This record gives sequence, C-alpha cells and structure tokens, in this order.
Amino acid sequence: MIQNHRFAPLAVLLLTLFVTVSCASFPHNGVDRVRSIDLYPKNLPASLEGYKIIFVSDIHYGNNFSRERLDALVAAINAENPDCIILGGDDTLGIKEIADFAEAVHGLKASEGVYAVLGNHDFFNGRKETITTLRKAGVVMLDETLINTPKGITVAGINDFRDIYPDLTHLREILGPAPFTILACHDPDFAEETNLSAFDIVLSGHTHGGQITLFGYAPIIPSAYGQKYRTGTVEKDGSKIIISNGAGYGGDILRFRLFAPSDFLLITLHSNSPTKDR
Repeated sequence: MIQNHRFAPLAVLLLTLFVTVSCASFPHNGVDRVRSIDLYPKNLPASLEGYKIIFVSDIHYGNNFSRERLDALVAAINAENPDCIILGGDDTLGIKEIADFAEAVHGLKASEGVYAVLGNHDFFNGRKETITTLRKAGVVMLDETLINTPKGITVAGINDFRDIYPDLTHLREILGPAPFTILACHDPDFAEETNLSAFDIVLSGHTHGGQITLFGYAPIIPSAYGQKYRTGTVEKDGSKIIISNGAGYGGDILRFRLFAPSDFLLITLHSNSPTKDR
C-alpha cells in the first residue's frame, strides 16, 4: 500500500502532463481521424455512385477548441470534396461564440449544400441566435423539416430532446420517394423512441464516443442506453444509426479525450454491391 501511495503523485503528474500536451496542440485537420464509411444501398441509381456525405458534430467551439483548429477542420472537410455537409449540433461553448463559428463554417463547400440540426447545447446557448446566424452564413437549418437535394437525396432534420420534442409524424407525411434518405438527429437515443424505417441512415453525435474511455468502456456517457450508442453503427428498423465521436470536447473540467478519438464522418454511397464487378 505504501508503495502504491508513492506512485500516486507520479500518476497524477503524468496525467496532468498528458492533458497539458493534448490541450496545447491539435491534429492538423482539426480532428484525430476522418472516419470513412462505404454504403451500398439497394437500387441506388448509378448517378449517385460516389456521392459523398460529410457529418460533423459536437464541435463545441470555444470549449478548448480554437478558431485556428476550426479553420483547419473546415479546410479538411472541404478537401474531401463532399456533395453534402451536415452539422450535427452542439456547435459552440456559448452564445458569444456563435457569430465567430458561423463566420468559419461559411467557408464550407459542398455542391449540394450545407445543412444543420440543433443540439442540446445550441438550445441552451441561444436557439434563435444559432438558427438566425447560421442561416445568414448560408447553412440550411433543418428545424423539423426536410429538403430534397438536386440529385434527389432527401435530408431531414429533427430537434433535440431538450428543444421541441421531436416527432417524425409530419416528416413521414411529406416524405416522398427518394433514392436515399438521411435523418440528422443530434441524440442517438431518439432511435429508441420511434420507428426509423423511412430512413436509410440516421446520423447522430452527442455521446462524444464516451470522450474518456477505458478498454472501450465509457464510465460517464450522456445516454439512457449505456454503451449502446457510444459510437459506431447500430441497426434498427432496417435503418443504420451511425454515431460520430464528434470533433470537440464537452464538460467544464475534463476537457480532453482519452481513447475516444475525435472525428468527422465521410460517408460514400455506391450503386453496386462490393461483391459485384465494377
């Protein structure tokens, strides 16, 4: 026991050093990794072969996430030459960061548009200001609505649980036939509340991949379903719920990641099965 106590200060020192180094620098593209996902939807027309969707969530700009890092993130996303970009919510630390955040994401480039939904922090940080400011920056806010892109992709978005309670009823009523349908929903727990069969994929963030994990387990996670929606892909109702680790940091004290790399998603659609000759 005495020997363990002797090593305790060293462990604390090493952890402090790790956090200090982590906070002093950032990956060159703004996140630890770009998570690439190839999808092969049934009956996808050849015209959508190679269609690229970027999903980036939980940037929490201002919460140990600098403007320099945000600009690097925007440049990295643009470098992927996406057709469509979706912001998954929890954009800023607070209301005073919204204008600067909007100025940065105004630089995002996608041939079929930049879309966004609100997260729980956006609701508390200034719902009206977030929607108004991002719209002025050219971002299409999917505030309980949907849009059909020029190539026919349907992108829908719903509110967070802390906002107007999300309800897919009216979205299903106006959802027409489309070669591929996307639902953006900040909190993946919503998948347990309703049937998602109308959508090919659901894109969520919120859980930060646990942010701090040990052996693939997050001691603290903002989900009512434990580790189920921590990260990765979960299938339900024939739809794929794809959960991003997010780009930034939550919290007031432990504003760093441990074995939960930050990311944004690069989803590429393919019109042929991977087993077929191309």
